[in-house]
Amino acid sequence: MQYLSRWNLCTRSIPKNIWIISLICLFNNQALTYERQVNLSTYFDSNPRENINNIESTVGLKAKGLIRFEQDTQDARFYGSILGQGFLEPALFLDSKVVVNGELGGYYKIISGYRFYAGLKTFQKLYFDEFQRSGRTTFNASVKRLKSHKMHQELGWKRTEAHIDYGTLFQYSDQRLFLNLTRQITPAFQADVSVQLGQVEYEDYPARMLRGSSLIFSDTQNQRDVTRTLGIHVKHLGKMIWGAAVNFEDINSNSAIAKAKVWSAKLYASGRLSEQVFFHVVLNGMKKYYAQTDVLEITPYRDPEENIQNQLHIQLERVIQPSRVLYIQYSYIKNETVFNHWFYNKNLIETGVKLTL
Repeated sequence: MQYLSRWNLCTRSIPKNIWIISLICLFNNQALTYERQVNLSTYFDSNPRENINNIESTVGLKAKGLIRFEQDTQDARFYGSILGQGFLEPALFLDSKVVVNGELGGYYKIISGYRFYAGLKTFQKLYFDEFQRSGRTTFNASVKRLKSHKMHQELGWKRTEAHIDYGTLFQYSDQRLFLNLTRQITPAFQADVSVQLGQVEYEDYPARMLRGSSLIFSDTQNQRDVTRTLGIHVKHLGKMIWGAAVNFEDINSNSAIAKAKVWSAKLYASGRLSEQVFFHVVLNGMKKYYAQTDVLEITPYRDPEENIQNQLHIQLERVIQPSRVLYIQYSYIKNETVFNHWFYNKNLIETGVKLTL
């Protein structure tokens, strides 16, 4: 009954929009296109607690269920999905968790050549340990200009509300104004440029100042970060899908320790090795240059498990039947911990089956 009470606590913690999205996905009986998928797998995690020292490895079981729908009308398109994942780690039972992703969105044709887009995404991670949970919910709205099939422009705004709870609740909001430019260079080759201006507000977390080599907490200001981001993404669509993306982010803050410049890059490719065998490769890299390089600081707002910085991911899929796919995947991850300048390493191996219902 002890774990049942923890489960009840977790379910009460799930935001209402998760239940709304779930009900729409499950009970909307209009003429929709549905996709239903179940994954069953086992995995090995060399460092589930993401420690630098005192590293413990574990073997776990994973179950994933997905329901996705979409509907098209003459002037609009609507879509939604609910994805639930359960991770059971017998050796580290309280590290077992449930992860839920939900999404609703769509667009409406305003006038000829213009569309209004809006969407809601929510992510919730609930550990069996009742004192650990995190989540974020993002709303976005934009207008896209589609006057030419070779050139698209999109101007919009998005806002994210996030929380991380390790016994003490930390909350913040992140809002961004963005501009995306897309150029269709050839029928199979596309280039995107994006610019973002953002502001992150931290609740009940004072800004930190440096006085000599000591950190001083402000009595009057909570931490506030101002961000500027520039991204370039090129991709090729064909028998083999591949692409590359580079991003630069400048973080200016009233908290001296948070000031940084971030470079990140991503390379990816997907294709067919034979009639029934497919491959996927992703390489992520990130380098963060702090303005203050000699001060070690803990950041309670960072959730390393969702902060993929440096990663190599390889996946192979074997189609047994149109509705049944076997897969095996390997990931190497090197991420910053909750301490700046400190990094942990982990290896992940997962194998299982994907079933389309």
